[in-house]
Amino acid sequence: MTTVTETDIKELKELIIKQGEQLNSIDKRLAVIEARLDEWKPMIQKIPDLAEQVGELKNWKQFFIIGVTSLVSGLIGWLIRGGRT
Repeated sequence: MTTVTETDIKELKELIIKQGEQLNSIDKRLAVIEARLDEWKPMIQKIPDLAEQVGELKNWKQFFIIGVTSLVSGLIGWLIRGGRT
């Protein structure tokens, strides 16, 4: 067996300190990400409501298109009859 020298112990201590510093920096990054997610949480919760509103808008588009189509076809029919009532 080899004896452990003081330089080896010193190197191990430095490595442990470096690893601890890296963990601290990773913890800081995670804290920033968690803060961002907490900020976005209310907006993310609104997505189902927005999807429902978009669906309602699509229905209104269909009603509008049907109304315009009926008006145009009625106008064409009126013009074909010669503009008489």
